[in-house]
Amino acid sequence: SNDDISPKKTEGRIIYYHVAEDDGEVTDEGVQGYSLVFKGNGVEELRKKFEEETGLEGIIVCSRSPLNGKLYPLRLQLPPNNVTMQVVLVLPFSKVARELEAQGFL
Repeated sequence: SNDDISPKKTEGRIIYYHVAEDDGEVTDEGVQGYSLVFKGNGVEELRKKFEEETGLEGIIVCSRSPLNGKLYPLRLQLPPNNVTMQVVLVLPFSKVARELEAQGFL
């Protein structure tokens, strides 16, 4: 079978992450931060993995828009082809989480 030839399928993707401050700022965003390897494709699955990794509950997995620098929650699916990602974890009761909620993103 061809499965043995493409190791990417099993390796998953590398996801670098930071935990946002209350206001959504990330103090060391220039630094690569923590990373984990994720084999799935769904955001919910990824969120659960982050909860296990960090011990934080109810986190919102966001990415920072290259256009305006704002945080937006990731939608249902991650980008294809196991591309490496950078995400920001937002805590559920933080100011930035309330703002996202007010804007209808949550």
